Amino acid sequence: MMKLSRREFVKIGALSSAALATNPSTLLAQEIKPKVDVWVFKGPDNQALMKKCMETLFANGGFGPNVKKLALKPNAFIDSPPEIAASTHPDVVEGFLKAVVDRGIKDIILPEYCGNATSAKLSERNGIGPLARKYDVKFISTKAANTAFKTITIEKAKSLKTVEVCAELLEADAVVNMPVAKHHSGAKLSMAMKNWMGVIKAPKWWHSNDLPQCIADFCLFMKPTWTIIDATRCMTSDGPRGGPAADMIYPQQIILSKDQVAADVVTAQLFHDNPFSAVKYLALARDMDIGETDVANMNIHRIDC
Repeated sequence: MMKLSRREFVKIGALSSAALATNPSTLLAQEIKPKVDVWVFKGPDNQALMKKCMETLFANGGFGPNVKKLALKPNAFIDSPPEIAASTHPDVVEGFLKAVVDRGIKDIILPEYCGNATSAKLSERNGIGPLARKYDVKFISTKAANTAFKTITIEKAKSLKTVEVCAELLEADAVVNMPVAKHHSGAKLSMAMKNWMGVIKAPKWWHSNDLPQCIADFCLFMKPTWTIIDATRCMTSDGPRGGPAADMIYPQQIILSKDQVAADVVTAQLFHDNPFSAVKYLALARDMDIGETDVANMNIHRIDC
């Protein structure tokens, strides 16, 4: 161990005191910056996973006070059976909706880029359409001609300078992002950050204008109240639609966090040893400081259910 003389010790202490006096937030922020919480629930029963997930969500602030209108964004675009893993599992969606309705929140909207005014009926096979009707959720097709949008300007964006976003989503008191984790031919992985493409007017524009950058740019603006990622079963090839020939893994996990980027980083490790080299928008999120990308700065709570 290096030994310091008393003179050297006093000098270092004086320099540190001076630094704190001129800019106290710099050193203190480094010391007291809180870690980001990420919960990983694992077990064979989807309903048990969501029960524990929702208990944890409400035990850690819930949606805040006076929430009357809530927006839920699952991946409901592809109408295929739950085992194909192209959409959020209906067990995950129902576990959330039941817990929310039991808490007294009745005004729930579900925006998604599919079909027309009868889009809930287009999600019959994935099971989300029937749940929307069961819990009286308003299914909003962002593809329908009569859907209202609001133009948003994103500061510091590099590609997606402006974007038209579902107006009702922006009016919600709380927003929950609930994607399924899966392979995607263009983005490599579709998780929380990628899932927002269902709430905008022109997602096809992103594909021809640097898709990873557009995904990262949008997340400069869009910050959900909570992110819940369905990783109960995941396609690892042939995404985003999948099919009988797609390769599959079965992590049987639900990932929960207030930080969508942290949730994506933890989830991406199910697919890749180095998510940042495999998934460009995660590397961009790290470079643009959009959310927490360093697992050393996360409290990862792994809970068996």
